Formats: sequence, structure tokens, C-alpha cells
Amino acid sequence: MSEAQHLSTGLHESFNNPKSPLFVSFGTATDGITAAQAATAPGERMNSIWAVTNHVWFWNEVPLRMLRGEAVESADLGAPDWSGWVPIGAPDDEAAWQAARDRCIRSNADLAAFTATLSPEQLAADLAGWGPAWSTIQAMFAHNSYHLGEIVTLRHMQGLWIDSKLV
Repeated sequence: MSEAQHLSTGLHESFNNPKSPLFVSFGTATDGITAAQAATAPGERMNSIWAVTNHVWFWNEVPLRMLRGEAVESADLGAPDWSGWVPIGAPDDEAAWQAARDRCIRSNADLAAFTATLSPEQLAADLAGWGPAWSTIQAMFAHNSYHLGEIVTLRHMQGLWIDSKLV
């Protein structure tokens, strides 16, 4: 397996593999959540599941576009700045919540698929001043894992337990 394929597998396996014996996938963590539940922030200066979902999408999309050689502006992705916190939709808009959830899953899958195509030279190349591409891709594992744990915690704070032996 090439380094690019290894990184690609890691992006998928650490984020949305529903059969992982190690953690709950993003799909499982957000499954069955309504728009109102996704939009609920448990307190002041705390995030909602929907806000975190949008943020994770943003930060999967940025390196994907950079790896493709596309120009990336935070405003083009709906965020007011480079923190990547894209506003959520209305708490009664089930379609918008499901679209945000699906967009996040798809963006991670797209990043993983594109990563698998990279040559060793592309992985070693500087990614817009962020260092080597492989390093940015590896950083996505930690970023996605952190926020996946946040989503599970936010879900549990609402009493929306996941029926799983993993949590």
C-alpha cells in the first residue's frame, strides 16, 4: 500500500467507518438527530452538533481544495473568517440539517479519495505555506477525531445516547 493510500484509508477509517471496533463513526454519532437537536447548544460559548458538523466539513473541504490546486477563501465556504465556523440553518429545517450532515460525510470521503491519487512528490510538496501535504492530511485525523468526540458529548448532554457498546 502506498503512503497516499495509507493516508486515504486513515482519513476514512478514523472518521466514518461504521464497523470500526475502536470508535463511533460520524454517521453513527449524527444518525437520528433532528434539526432542532442538532441546533441545540448546551450553554453559552458552546457549540451545537450542527455547528461542529459545519466546522468539520469546512476543514475537510479546505485541504481538499488546496490539494486540487484551487484557490480557497473562507467566505466562499460560508465562514466569516478562517476559524471555519459556518453558520447553521434554522432549527426546524430538517432538509438543511440532513444536507449539512451528508455534505460533511461526502467531503471527508472526497478528501480520502483524492488523497489516494497523490504521488510521493505531491505528498511532499508544500501545501500553500502549511508545510508538506502529508502533514496537513495527518492533522485532519486529529481534528476530525477531536470534533467527533465533541459531537458524541453534545449528543449525550441532550440525553440522546447512542445504542452502542463503544460509548
